[in-house]
Amino acid sequence: MLFGLLKSLDEKVKEEKDTLLSKLKSSDIRTLVKEMGNHEPISDNIVKKQKRDKSFSSEDFRNWFAYKISNTLNDPTLKSQLIQLLDDQDFKESKRHILRCLSSLCVNTTDYELFNFLMGELQKCNDEGIISTVLIRLGHLRKPSTVNIDYLKNLLLNGTYQNKISALDALANAEHSELEDILLQEFPSSDAHTKGMICATLRSTGTTKCIDILKSEHKRTRNSTLKYYIESTIEEINKRKKDSVGNN
Repeated sequence: MLFGLLKSLDEKVKEEKDTLLSKLKSSDIRTLVKEMGNHEPISDNIVKKQKRDKSFSSEDFRNWFAYKISNTLNDPTLKSQLIQLLDDQDFKESKRHILRCLSSLCVNTTDYELFNFLMGELQKCNDEGIISTVLIRLGHLRKPSTVNIDYLKNLLLNGTYQNKISALDALANAEHSELEDILLQEFPSSDAHTKGMICATLRSTGTTKCIDILKSEHKRTRNSTLKYYIESTIEEINKRKKDSVGNN
């Protein structure tokens, strides 16, 4: 008892975070989804620490830890449970979190049927926040040329600014021959931030075809962040080319 009283505030906060993380790891999917929407601080000690430090971080809140766990979901049996929650009235305000869980499950189990399901759900959705939440995870999924990415291409070409950025996230690791041309078509008229996002997508999808265009932009721009994106993209493309030659 005395030992507990002597713990510093920082030690108490760390212990409470570890406890919450452990509980969420062993919780059922319904609890996890609910916690993803819980924006409350983890504990009173967190609030005290925020006041003491005059600052706070994302890790001070329960939903941050729930999202962290959602990113690791890999049990295929959760797929049907999560899809059923989409029609559950008790979870009508949790669509964003359910779809986020499904997108993580899709990536972690390489489930292309689930990918198609998610594309269908997003086509019915006008909420940019939900679309972004789902697509940012799908960028980690390898998408062979047999997978239908028409929805993502349409978002890139015709969507809102945020839609375009979200689509670029999701188009990473796509193996569709037409994608590079689409990205290069969008590149010249895009702002610096979008150009950086296009570069990020080209890292995993581009070929030597785009290098001259990227070098030309590198010479022209004064934006140091964009220069970095261009340099790292060219480096990654050349590395993939070298690895491909070495494996043949």
